[in-house]
Amino acid sequence: MTVVLSVVLPNYNHAKLIGRALAALLGQERAPDEIIVIDDGSTDDSVRIIDEIAADAPTIRILRNENNIGVIATLQRGLEAARGKYVYFAASDDWVFPGFFALALRRLEAEPGVGLFCGEAMLIDGTSNRPFAVRPAVRPRMSAGPIDAAGVNKLLRTTDNWILTGSAIFRRDYVNWAGGFDARLGSFADGFIARKIALRYGFYFEPKIVASWAVFPDSVSRRTARELQRSKHILDTVPSLIAADSGFPAWYGSAFRDRWRFAACRLALQADPIDQAVVLELGARSPAEKTKFESILALLPRQAARLAILAWLWCRLRPTSLTALFRTMLTMRRLRLALRFRSGQIPGMTTATAAPGET
Repeated sequence: MTVVLSVVLPNYNHAKLIGRALAALLGQERAPDEIIVIDDGSTDDSVRIIDEIAADAPTIRILRNENNIGVIATLQRGLEAARGKYVYFAASDDWVFPGFFALALRRLEAEPGVGLFCGEAMLIDGTSNRPFAVRPAVRPRMSAGPIDAAGVNKLLRTTDNWILTGSAIFRRDYVNWAGGFDARLGSFADGFIARKIALRYGFYFEPKIVASWAVFPDSVSRRTARELQRSKHILDTVPSLIAADSGFPAWYGSAFRDRWRFAACRLALQADPIDQAVVLELGARSPAEKTKFESILALLPRQAARLAILAWLWCRLRPTSLTALFRTMLTMRRLRLALRFRSGQIPGMTTATAAPGET
């Protein structure tokens, strides 16, 4: 059988969620030809649950890491095992919405030159299961259609983060061309691949919610941004790797550094209490600015301090285009009203089902 679509699904101690993720993948209108589940040394009941689901689903292939090697190395192992023309990198704590794969493959077959398809993701509070936002925060275009390589280069000068791995399907050969998942890049490894492919081959954007993105306080990306030493490692490593790669424009390494600083400080300011160490270390560029931030944090109420420092950093780092952000926000407001976002009600949500053997 020709393998058209491969899914790579890492798992580490997600016994409570892996059943939901697999149910959503198996329930797609256009089901994957293979689902490669790689268990990364789980110590909970994950393996039993995966085995029991796989017993009734021949498209599931199970790989096991002897030891816990981390999500980036696990994704790379899955990529190497995948056989499909297209590949989707799933997460065991997220789920795909109905119709995603059929839509993406239809778009990719109609636009054979583009490197990947990307839709939108609904952000879900991982604890309460409540929706609270849609990403990307800035749409690369307002209607469905392709964006060529020159358009990506132009967009990237003013906005970023339009390609979300959880709502994207890639041409597998292009992921290999981009170098696969480089552990040195940490939580940015998938973002590096997506940008490099888009800058060379363009991509197809669909302004439609196709997947969830469950946000947990201890997720890999949030821990990386919030933990000072991890974030500093990213700032020390990623811009230099970008600069050394001919697939990126010469100016992007510097832009990435500023955008990462802003994102890390934004998360630190959202924390309760505010993570002052991250804000002062990554946000302040001089002793004088550090003193100013310290004064703001000491003298103003918490919310006012957050807004004041965030506005200051926005003006200095310019992480994205305000015009593009407001245009997307207006569209998203209409979308949220249309979907009637209500507590606990998620449009298109695949109901979480009990895993085999659970009551």
